[in-house]
Amino acid sequence: MDDSGTPKNAFERLLRLMALGAGLILLALTALTVVDVVLRYFFNMPFRGSLEATEYAMALIVFLSLAWCGATGGHIAVDLLDRWLDRPSLRWLPSLMSLAGGILFVIIAWRVAAEAVYGWSQIGNMLRWPHWPFKIGAAFGALMFALVCLGQARSGWQQISSTGERT
Repeated sequence: MDDSGTPKNAFERLLRLMALGAGLILLALTALTVVDVVLRYFFNMPFRGSLEATEYAMALIVFLSLAWCGATGGHIAVDLLDRWLDRPSLRWLPSLMSLAGGILFVIIAWRVAAEAVYGWSQIGNMLRWPHWPFKIGAAFGALMFALVCLGQARSGWQQISSTGERT
């Protein structure tokens, strides 16, 4: 049975598309850096606004790729508590951490979106680009990561309640 139309698969496709967008932005940023270095050192004509474009791009790269990284388990995990987490009484801790991360990133998304609305007319000094599209992109990425975290917390608690342990 083809379940490609399910909401879960649509969400996963959206996360993959966001990560692809972040990768394309990174590729463009790399090209911009090469052009800036060539112009600066060989022609003494630096690309005006390259620092500002880099700042905009980095915000989008981080927030657009964060949800895909979290959904695929691509993040770095430090196993400081592993020897204590084997006890049945502490198996709920990873789900609690996912819940806390989800709540934190909902707050981050809300605040960044509010900043985009309140700072609607802000523009950059060199490129004169408006700030709001980049802030909306960051807020959207933070919201998607929050949904990933909350989904991981929910599935972890379902595993604990159904089997008594978390895998």
